[in-house]
Amino acid sequence: MTDRTRLDLTKALIAAGLIFYIPANILPVMTITITGDVEHLTILGGVQELADSGLAPIAALVFGASIVIPFLKLACMCWLIMMHGSDRHRMPRTKAFHILHQIGTWSMIDIFLLSVLAAVGQLGILASVQPQPGMIFFTAVLLCTLFAADIYEPRMIWRPDPNR
Repeated sequence: MTDRTRLDLTKALIAAGLIFYIPANILPVMTITITGDVEHLTILGGVQELADSGLAPIAALVFGASIVIPFLKLACMCWLIMMHGSDRHRMPRTKAFHILHQIGTWSMIDIFLLSVLAAVGQLGILASVQPQPGMIFFTAVLLCTLFAADIYEPRMIWRPDPNR
């Protein structure tokens, strides 16, 4: 695959990730039913629910892992793409890419936790947890950032862009 193809594919994945980020944070990601009380929760709603329950450290962790980190990953990839072919800030871009790549390996932990919660949270009429459409969009954001980081190679930072 040529550098130009890698760059174009990375751009497409980041654009898709940015588009999916909006419904991922607006639509409910899960529905919790506890003794007949049904509550549709967005990511931010889940954070608020955790904070209201006295679990502020966990709420902060969920906020960081589910809202801040995906946004920062998208922003970092946008910066890498915008700076592509430039000889400015090559070392910081390389370091940012490696950090982004390391974080990417942990990206799917939110999805894994919801699937486990949905599987074990089935207590009949007492309680249940159901995934909702927001989770599909959230998964799409994470996959777009993972694939974009895998396709965009750090060596591309150090090569001049002949089209620039």
